[in-house]
Amino acid sequence: MVRSFALRACAGAGVVLAALALTGCGGDKVKLVPAEGVLKIGDKPAANVSVQFLPDVTKGAKGPTSYATTDAEGKFRLKTYDGQDGAVPGPHTIILADQDEERPPQGKPLTKQPRLDSKYTTGAGGLRAEVPADGGSVALDVPAPR
Repeated sequence: MVRSFALRACAGAGVVLAALALTGCGGDKVKLVPAEGVLKIGDKPAANVSVQFLPDVTKGAKGPTSYATTDAEGKFRLKTYDGQDGAVPGPHTIILADQDEERPPQGKPLTKQPRLDSKYTTGAGGLRAEVPADGGSVALDVPAPR
């Protein structure tokens, strides 16, 4: 009984360590580069949308997630959750969240259509971008929902 508990505890610790390695946490220093961009929805600048850049671990990228909220012109400047400016260079999966999206109480209908297709609100949605090795601008243009 005690032995099986110890094995499960070790296995659980291994899962936690693997998760930390995949998210870029730990002792390794990662390179951050200045990264900014513009988000458009249906060719129009999209204000007040949260953008999260997650390094694409399926393509060997590692490091912290970077995020920003777009201004009135759809512009954003990325920073990490610990307050450092920039993002890790390389491929990223991008998650969008419309801060102006209507969120009615459960069971109540929407009174206005969402600006974003729901597929862009998860990591599986297919929105990808490359942060240049020396930093720079990233243009994101997603179609308006139909």
